[in-house]
Amino acid sequence: MGFYLRVITLLMVSMSYVQGGFLYGQPCTIRNTAYLRVGEWSLPTNDTKCVDVTGFKMNLHGRINLANYTKFFEEVEGADTLYADHLNLTHFPIMIVKSLPNVETIDLSGNRIKLIPPKMFKLAPKIQKLLFDDNRIAIPRRKPLISSHSLKTLMLSNNNIAFIYQSTFSKLPSLEVLYLDNNNIQDISPLFKKMPNLKFLHVGRNVLNYIPAKKNISDSLISFITKSQKTLLH
Repeated sequence: MGFYLRVITLLMVSMSYVQGGFLYGQPCTIRNTAYLRVGEWSLPTNDTKCVDVTGFKMNLHGRINLANYTKFFEEVEGADTLYADHLNLTHFPIMIVKSLPNVETIDLSGNRIKLIPPKMFKLAPKIQKLLFDDNRIAIPRRKPLISSHSLKTLMLSNNNIAFIYQSTFSKLPSLEVLYLDNNNIQDISPLFKKMPNLKFLHVGRNVLNYIPAKKNISDSLISFITKSQKTLLH
């Protein structure tokens, strides 16, 4: 995905619902984005707000090799946005996220990652948006997916999710925007009253056998998208 298309995606997510306005902070531009590529990097003319590693090379295990790039991450540690989308990653880029202590938005769309580190509050204490669409997420049966007091937007579209549980989002008390569209979910009743601040929920293109009223999900819910449910194949 190109730089400008990623910016449009982030803007669309931000505009879904934001209390008091449409955008969180300033958008990423060429002037405030640092780029890490194979064997080289470039820093912006202005202070670094965003880090783009989509031109970087992975090793055979689908992990990003950070050897010899310590100086780069020292220069960009103030950035609040990370682009690591469409890199064919199979593992969450823990070391990169650790190198960005102020990161608020992480775009990991279009990879092959199954597991998100559960203690996100330690790894990225300031995170507000996690874009994790088009991956291969594994939803744990008895444990929360992730734990974060700061996360407000979570995109899990097109992850082949079949089941969610009462514990899945129980450790995300600040969550306002949740995308679960284009999965294979039949039942969203485990969500009922588990996210007190949820304002936007997209569950379109699943296989829901029952569409509940908004009030059953959260007293704060404003926008509830359920369109184009798929037919369950037996």
